[in-house]
Amino acid sequence: MAPFYKTAAAFCLVGLFGLQCGAATETKYKFEVVQVKDDAYLTAKLARNGKISAKTNTVEKDSQTVTTLQGKVAAKIDGSDVTCAALIDDTLEKLFHVTFEYTDDPDYRTLVQGALKTGLAEFSNTYPKDTTAWEEMWGKNGVPSLLHLLEASSTKIGCVIGKCVKQTDSPEGAAPTKATLFCELSPAAAKGQAAFSEEYFNELIARKDELSSMTEDDLTSSANVAVPSILTAGLVAILAAISA
Repeated sequence: MAPFYKTAAAFCLVGLFGLQCGAATETKYKFEVVQVKDDAYLTAKLARNGKISAKTNTVEKDSQTVTTLQGKVAAKIDGSDVTCAALIDDTLEKLFHVTFEYTDDPDYRTLVQGALKTGLAEFSNTYPKDTTAWEEMWGKNGVPSLLHLLEASSTKIGCVIGKCVKQTDSPEGAAPTKATLFCELSPAAAKGQAAFSEEYFNELIARKDELSSMTEDDLTSSANVAVPSILTAGLVAILAAISA
């Protein structure tokens, strides 16, 4: 039996210099891509423009953006990540993202509402007046993610869920429960720069209705019917002048 123990001991000594003994193997993780439901896209639209008259661009689901995002989320499978949080690297940090306890039917309204509250709280009800102020805002916790969601010029969006799972060569144990909703918008928000106007910001922070209470009808506001009303009033005035 002595040779066996010597061999085992030698194996573990080698582990001290770069190789791990079987009992000391660390659990490694990766993201498994899960498709989102249509309500994720409606939620994003409502977050941007629900019950707001000073609207930003409307964003629509773009299949190419979804495909590109899937590649980014699934890319980290090199076995180097020992926590689920470590999977969110610099590339994914640049996107809108919110982490939650995984469920097959996530409440997108609640997730995005939480991100809105967290990010907007950092503004302290004050619109950044210049480049320096915007650069400071971009450095605050939760703000960059929110600005990527609300960037006024964006017209395309793709969303997926990254479900944290153990890699196949990891030891047995409890499965992770975390997942992260990612949304990539294009054109993307530019770091350090204003993402929206002051008028839009003021309406956004004044909005009392939560996303959970909104419907697609709330994307239509008085701003959308203002132009026809003005044209009608103008036509009436012209006809009155002619008849006089």
